Amino acid sequence: MVRAVSRPLRDAIRRLEERSGGDRPQFAEDFARFAERHDLRGWEGWFSPYDDQIYEAVVSQIRSRDLVFEIGAGDLRLALRLAEQAQHVYAIEVNPLILAQALSRVGLDLPRNLHVICANALDFPFPSSISVAVLLMRHCHHFPDYVDRLEAAGCRRLITNARWRTHVEAIDLTMPPIDFDAVDEGWYACRCGATGYVGVGDRARERPAEVAYCPTCRVQRSSVV
Repeated sequence: MVRAVSRPLRDAIRRLEERSGGDRPQFAEDFARFAERHDLRGWEGWFSPYDDQIYEAVVSQIRSRDLVFEIGAGDLRLALRLAEQAQHVYAIEVNPLILAQALSRVGLDLPRNLHVICANALDFPFPSSISVAVLLMRHCHHFPDYVDRLEAAGCRRLITNARWRTHVEAIDLTMPPIDFDAVDEGWYACRCGATGYVGVGDRARERPAEVAYCPTCRVQRSSVV
């Protein structure tokens, strides 16, 4: 059950939403050099808020005992919602401009169980205590890196839109993926971030299979070699 957001946090979220139109650090001077230095590819480092339906889809899957690690926290509007639902939330954001603006607007309403980190998630050591990770990033180019590191940290679930982009999914990181060659018909979603369909469409309504070593993986490996 999703808890109602308390009035102080509701007011903080409102302040963030009121100013979201002017907060686009991708248009800031020198952002291109910043993105290159942090290996942010394409639109990966761009901040753009999602609608309430997306945030609710994420928060509805968080339990009170969860320790959540949000990758790419942006202006913290989701992190604030997560903090009302979870035991602890670690929110990491690479861009200091958007994070500084967000913290100034949240002010002293920042929850005690929300730990805000300004750092590149590609470099930051993931806490070993986290049970759930959140990655809302439709243009994510480092998805397999994040998955590998989350699994190594013992994280059990990943809630993300990075693979399908059109909806939020919850990936059970404790379940090993099957080999791609074992899928003869149906949708698949790979640990590398690729998705697709195998066959003629007879199982288009069934859940996708969680796979590893899909054709995209093999192309990437061959290009490296």
